[in-house]
Amino acid sequence: MEEISQKLIEIVSVILKVAVYLSMGSIIVGVVLLFIKNGADGYSLSTLANYSNYSVAKSYSSIIFSPTKIPEGIITLDPLGFISLGLWVLIFTPVSVLFTSLVDYIYQKNKLYVVLTSLVLFNLFTAIFIIPSFVHL
Repeated sequence: MEEISQKLIEIVSVILKVAVYLSMGSIIVGVVLLFIKNGADGYSLSTLANYSNYSVAKSYSSIIFSPTKIPEGIITLDPLGFISLGLWVLIFTPVSVLFTSLVDYIYQKNKLYVVLTSLVLFNLFTAIFIIPSFVHL
């Protein structure tokens, strides 16, 4: 069992390193593009940075720039596509670590940790996918 736990630690370590580098790189590319293009997704940089402009702040949120728009944003070099990709990678990093742990616990036949990890994953998926559909701006 100790070998499996050591393998799990190594796998989780790789997942965390790759996710942090991918996320950090994607967000940096997005910010650089934001300044090079002087804006994103049809909004100027000054409009995006102006917090007193309530109509833009209300109309532009993570609900509007959904994960389904990320591939299109990357292809068109839209800064918000890169920034969104980096943020989604950060969001799903703990999910991937939990999923990897769940697979290991199933392999070890550790029922308690399978149940606990499954509950945590269920809570995370509920918070990420279901609850936002009930929030109206």
